[in-house]
Amino acid sequence: MTKRLSPQDWIDFAISALAREGFESLKVDILARQMGVSRGSFYWHFADLADFHVKVIAHWKHLATEAVIADVEQSENSAERLAALLLHAFSRRYGLEIRVRAWADVNVDAAQALDAIDRERTDYIQRLLIDAGVPRPIAALRSQLLYWAYLGAVFSKSDVGTDQLYHTVHELMVFALDVPYRPMTNGSVPAN
Repeated sequence: MTKRLSPQDWIDFAISALAREGFESLKVDILARQMGVSRGSFYWHFADLADFHVKVIAHWKHLATEAVIADVEQSENSAERLAALLLHAFSRRYGLEIRVRAWADVNVDAAQALDAIDRERTDYIQRLLIDAGVPRPIAALRSQLLYWAYLGAVFSKSDVGTDQLYHTVHELMVFALDVPYRPMTNGSVPAN
C-alpha cells in the first residue's frame, strides 16, 4: 500500500517540477506520472487544474517572499535587515524565479500574483530604507533600483562567489544607505 498524498505533497512536487522544467510540467497527467500515482489522487484534493495552479502560486509567494521577509526580520535593525535581504537575494539560485516569471507571461493568475509580489518586495525594501533614515522619496527610488538590480541578477543567471557576493552587497548597501565605503567581508555589515 502506498502513502496517501496530501494537497501539500502535490504542491511541493509541483514547485520542484516548475523549478526544473517550467510551467508546462504543471499538468495533471505529467505530475501524476512523475509521482507514480493516478489522476484520481489529484482530483481528490483539487477541483481542477486552475485551482491547483492558484495554490502553487500562493505557495511560491510564501517561499519566495513571505518566508524570506520573516527570516530577514530576525535581524536587529533596518540596516542589518537590508544586508540580510540582499545577501539572500543575490546568493540564491534563480531557476524558480525565472520559471514563475515565464509562467506569468501566459497565465493571468501567475501574472497578477507576480505583480503583487513585486510590489510587496519593493514596498518592504522601501520600508527598510525609511526605517534606516532614508527620506521617503529617495527610499522609493532606491528600493526600485535595488529591485531592478536583483531582477538583473536573476536574468543574468550568473553565480557569484562568496567574496564577490559580499562586495556586491556592500556596494548596494553604500548606494542604498548613502554610507561611506568600508570593506565588507564574511557577512559583516558596514556600521552607520
